[in-house]
Amino acid sequence: MRVSTQFPIAVHALMMLAYFPEERITSEIVAQSVGCNPVIVRNLFVKLKRAGLLSVKAGRGKMELARPAGKISLWDIYVAAEACKADEIFKFQANASDDCPVGCNLRKILFSHLDDAVTAMRDELSGTTLEDLERELETLTGTSAHIFPVSG
Repeated sequence: MRVSTQFPIAVHALMMLAYFPEERITSEIVAQSVGCNPVIVRNLFVKLKRAGLLSVKAGRGKMELARPAGKISLWDIYVAAEACKADEIFKFQANASDDCPVGCNLRKILFSHLDDAVTAMRDELSGTTLEDLERELETLTGTSAHIFPVSG
């Protein structure tokens, strides 16, 4: 299974909002940190806002998490960023042959195994929150100062 770059970029963006809560994080800032085009980030912001993970504060247009970091799981972000339902993670060819015993039966055989894989993925991603990632980041950096990097 291959997941697009949408999910990791969405996690990156929300992590920046969680880790630098006092800063005005823009699509340009996130794009610079991720190493992608700001348009990609802006499109993700729309998805994240629609999913109730991101809100825009009136006035300066400051973005912030719509709920506490401990209440946003990686599964929430995955579903928002990839804009799919769990049963759409694995795609099947719609026009498989009815004449071939493999073509007409493989979906039935494979479905329960793939369903188990999706359940395991959902369970694993649901058990990790942005707050968990923040703690991991603090362990890696050795600080909880949350100092925003100034680029010049």
